[in-house]
Amino acid sequence: MAGALMTAAAVTVTGASPAAAADYYYELPYPAGEAYTVTQGPEGTYSHTGPYNEYAWDFGLPANYEVSAAQGGTIVYSDWSPYWENGIEVIIRHSNGQCTHYAHLNRAIYNAGAWVPQGRVVGWSGSTGASTGPHLHFQVIDCNSRVGLPATLQGWTPYTGTRPVSVNSYA
Repeated sequence: MAGALMTAAAVTVTGASPAAAADYYYELPYPAGEAYTVTQGPEGTYSHTGPYNEYAWDFGLPANYEVSAAQGGTIVYSDWSPYWENGIEVIIRHSNGQCTHYAHLNRAIYNAGAWVPQGRVVGWSGSTGASTGPHLHFQVIDCNSRVGLPATLQGWTPYTGTRPVSVNSYA
């Protein structure tokens, strides 16, 4: 598959071409058996508006808590974001041509280029960037443009106020 290239704020991210018969199933981005409140769901009125965040979730994870890969893939970005609002972020490219985005972390573990399986801890939650308190900002995005994509987590779309239980096992 030919890759596409995106350059934003002096950061180059190589995106994958969309796969025709890809797996679009994503686990919740925290360990199995645990439940956290969705403090803001897709199309939330506080900050989940516009094309970059309208399909995002904010999970009320405490500071320095494990953030897990929602699907296996290659780390394409893992550092302080070129967009200050995101703070420390991790972006993972998946075989279906989409990426998952994990923002406001206190720490990211892997370097770009590393492959991680679904369920692998990729960072710790925090409150970096434009954040009012510790949480995880999570979304599925287009790898090339960073525009948010509609997605489901474990087969449904958790909404604000719910406490979805993860089945995302450690890898």
